[in-house]
Amino acid sequence: MKSDLFSMRLCRDYPGRPAIVGNGGSCTYEDMHKGIRGLTRKLKEMGVGKGSRVALWGYNSANWLIAFFAIVRAGGTAVLVNYSMGCADAAELLTMTETGFLLCGDNGETKKDPNAMQALASMAGIPEEHCMDIRPASLDLGHAFPDVGEVPDARGESEANDTAFLIFTSGTTSRPKAVQISQRALTFDADAFNGNVAEYAGRSVCVAVPLFHILGLLMSYAYLCRGATVCLCADYKPETLAREIDAYRISDMAAVGAVYLGLAEAPGFEDNVAPHLHLCMIAGGMSTPVQMMRLELQFVNATFVNMYGQSEAAPLTMVRPGDLVEKRAQTVGKAIRGLDIRISDGKGGFLGQGEIGEVVAQGGNLMNGYDKLPEEKQPIDANGWLHTGDLGYFDEDGYLHLAGRIKDVIIRGGENISPSEIENALNQMDNIREAKVMGAPHPIYGESVEACVTMTDNGASFDQESIKAALRAVIARFKVPSHVFLYESFPLNVNGKLDQRALHADMLMRIKRLTVDEELAGGVTVFDVVVKNSSYAIVPVTSLVSELAAGVGFSSRRAMSIRLAVEEMLTERITDAYSAVGNIRVKITLMPEWLRVSFSDTGAEYFIDKRRDTSMSARIILKAVNDFHTDYPDGKPVYCMDFLYENEFSIREFLLKSKGDD
Repeated sequence: MKSDLFSMRLCRDYPGRPAIVGNGGSCTYEDMHKGIRGLTRKLKEMGVGKGSRVALWGYNSANWLIAFFAIVRAGGTAVLVNYSMGCADAAELLTMTETGFLLCGDNGETKKDPNAMQALASMAGIPEEHCMDIRPASLDLGHAFPDVGEVPDARGESEANDTAFLIFTSGTTSRPKAVQISQRALTFDADAFNGNVAEYAGRSVCVAVPLFHILGLLMSYAYLCRGATVCLCADYKPETLAREIDAYRISDMAAVGAVYLGLAEAPGFEDNVAPHLHLCMIAGGMSTPVQMMRLELQFVNATFVNMYGQSEAAPLTMVRPGDLVEKRAQTVGKAIRGLDIRISDGKGGFLGQGEIGEVVAQGGNLMNGYDKLPEEKQPIDANGWLHTGDLGYFDEDGYLHLAGRIKDVIIRGGENISPSEIENALNQMDNIREAKVMGAPHPIYGESVEACVTMTDNGASFDQESIKAALRAVIARFKVPSHVFLYESFPLNVNGKLDQRALHADMLMRIKRLTVDEELAGGVTVFDVVVKNSSYAIVPVTSLVSELAAGVGFSSRRAMSIRLAVEEMLTERITDAYSAVGNIRVKITLMPEWLRVSFSDTGAEYFIDKRRDTSMSARIILKAVNDFHTDYPDGKPVYCMDFLYENEFSIREFLLKSKGDD
C-alpha cells in the first residue's frame, strides 16, 4: 500500500521531465525534489517543526508548490492565504490561526509595495527572522540550494491524519473559518480523481484556479503524483491561457466555468487551444447544461468532467469522462470511491431517490474540523456525517443533482463571498439605514452579488454608482454588487423580522425587468454556438431550436417546421452547397415580435429566393420562414431567419415569467 505522505507520493520516476512550467519559473522533477529538500532544511533551521504554522502568500508558481511541500515535510502546517488579500485582512487571519512564520511570493500587495511582507509580518506579530522572500525574481527554489540529499520527513506515516494545511472558507470581516486538512485526506482525493480519469488524462494540465483553493491544489498534486507536467499561468485572462496552452501543448485543464467560456472567445482559440485540450475539469460555479453543450461543441477534442465538493471535502462526487453528455451537463456525478453520500431529512434520517434534502457525506477525505471552533459549531456530527449545507437529490441512476444551498454564502465564479462583509461596508456609509446582500442566478459566474438598501433621507441622496465606487475602496472588486436596489422599506414577516424570502423574490423580479428592458430592444441572445463543418454537429443545434420554439409558444407543428428549416440551412451550408465554408456560427435571438436564427460563416454569399433557387432546401426553408434576409454587420453576410410568434405572443411577458425564477 502506498504511503499517504506527500514526500513519498510525488513522482520520482522521471527526473528530467518538466514538473512545473509557466508563471514564476519552471523546473524538472529532479529540480522540484532538490528544492523541497533544500527548503525543508532551511525551514528547520528557521525553527519550523511539528505544530508550526507557516503562511504561504503568493501567486501560483513553481516556488509556491515547492514551498507548500517543504512546509509540510518540515513538520509545519501550511496556512494558505489569498494572494489578493490586503495586509490588514491577512494579518487578521494569521493572528486568528496563531501563525508564526511567513513565506511571501509575488501577490497583489507586493505589486504595490515591495515591503509588503515586512508590513504583514509586523501586523501579525511575526519576527523578521521567521520570514522568507520567495518571489521568483528574488529566489528560484528549484535551483536555490545545493543538493543536501534526503531530508527525513518530520512526520511519520502514522501521523498522516494530522493537519497538514489550512484553507480559509470565505470573506474577511465575517470571521472566515479555517479548514484543517490532512495529508491523507488530500491523497485520498488525488487517488480517487486519478482512478476516475486514468484512461483519459494526459501528460500535462493547466491549473487555471488559485493554489490556495482546494481545486487548484488537488489538481496540481494529483497530476504531480502521476508524473505529469503542471502549467501555472500568470493570470487567467483568455489570451494568457491560450498562449501557455499552445506553447506547452497542454492536454488537460482545470478551471471554473467562466474561464472556459472566456477562453473559447480568445483570438486563435480554434488553432492554438482546441486542438490540444482533451480533458477539462470544471468546478466552482458550474455552467448551465446549455453552456456545457456549447463548450463541448467549441472544445472539439475535449471531454468535460464536472466535480462537486467543498474545502471541507473535495471532491465528493464527480462524473466520469465516459458518462453520457446529459449526465455530465446536468448532474455533478456519483460519489467517489470510498465515500458514502446521502440526502438527510434534517431529523437524523435519510431520504430516498428523487427527494430533496441536505447533502451529507462520510468517508476518508473529510477535514479535521474547523480550526479553533467549538464542537457545536463544527459541521461534522456525532455519527461522522459532514453536513454540506447544500440541497440535492439522487436520480434513478445514482447521479447527484444539486438544488440550491441552505447557507447564505454567495459563490461567484468559484469565489466564496460572505454577504455580511458587504452589508457591514454598506451600513457604514452615510444615509444608508439598512442593507441586505443576496445572490442571484448568473449565466456565466453561477451567481451575482446583489444589494438592497433603505436610506435615512428616503432615497434623496441615492446614487448607485457612487455606492459601488465607495465599496471598491474597502472590499475586493469581485465582491462589489452588480446592482444596488433602493427600497422605501424592507418587507417584514408577522414577527416583525425581515422577510428575506419576499425581499429576494422582489429583487429577482427587479433584475428580470432590468435585463429584459435593456436587452429586448436589440434582441435577447439565448444561444450562440459554433457548429463544426461536419453533419454530426447539426443535431445539438436543431434540438435546441426545437426546444426553444416550443418554449416560447409555437405549436408543435410550427416548432417542427422551424426545426426542419434550420436543419436544411445547416445541411446546405455544410454538405451540399459549400463544403469549404468552415465553421458556422449559429445565433438564436428572441426579438420583440419574432424568433431569429442567424448563420455566419466564411463561405460565399448564399441566396434563397423563389425566383433564383428552386431547390428542395429553398422550398422547405421558405415555407417555414416569415422573413429570410441577409445582413452585413462587418462586411460579411449573416443569414437571418425570422419566425413570427403565434397568437400575439408577448415575448416580454414570457421573459419576465421565465428568466431566473426564484
